[in-house]
Amino acid sequence: MNYFLIETLGDTNDSSLCLLDSEPEGMGLESYYLAIGKRAAPFFPADAKLHMSEEYPGLDTGSLIGNVKRFLIVDGKTREIFARLCEGLEIEYLPFTLYNHKGRVHSRDYWFVNPIGTFDCLDFDASQIEYLGQDIVRIHERVLSPRKLKGAPDLFRIDRDPQRYVISERMVDALEESNPTNILVTEIPQSGQT
Repeated sequence: MNYFLIETLGDTNDSSLCLLDSEPEGMGLESYYLAIGKRAAPFFPADAKLHMSEEYPGLDTGSLIGNVKRFLIVDGKTREIFARLCEGLEIEYLPFTLYNHKGRVHSRDYWFVNPIGTFDCLDFDASQIEYLGQDIVRIHERVLSPRKLKGAPDLFRIDRDPQRYVISERMVDALEESNPTNILVTEIPQSGQT
């Protein structure tokens, strides 16, 4: 099976699309948990709010709302697809209200999707990785290990690269059936494939 990275920025070539640069109001530093796969629900406000940025004037919200914080933010229809194919996995689905540039409610149909934890899937020898000692500084090219992918879920974060979201080919097919907008994916190579 093939696997794909989801681009959390969305389509940056379309200036009509909303691009967020904030975190949920009142969440503080714990908002980072939403980007790295730690449990964020205990810190998530009951009436969570996100505001569109003056810096990014786009108003159109697609199936995915692009953002610079590496959050996975999707509409209700896309959330249902994730929930259906990822039943039994530990994933937080946290709703919020999106406010436009004038401070008015724009939508109440968006969710943070926060897969908890990571999945060991990289072929470290085949990937192009920059290290500082034992620590990964940057991954220039990700290559997956087919051996490690046995039993992989349909949505997961990459171990040692938790701000990257990976979906299976099965998930891509399910999403395509819903005619999504602003969901961009890139296939990740697997070692041993030509």
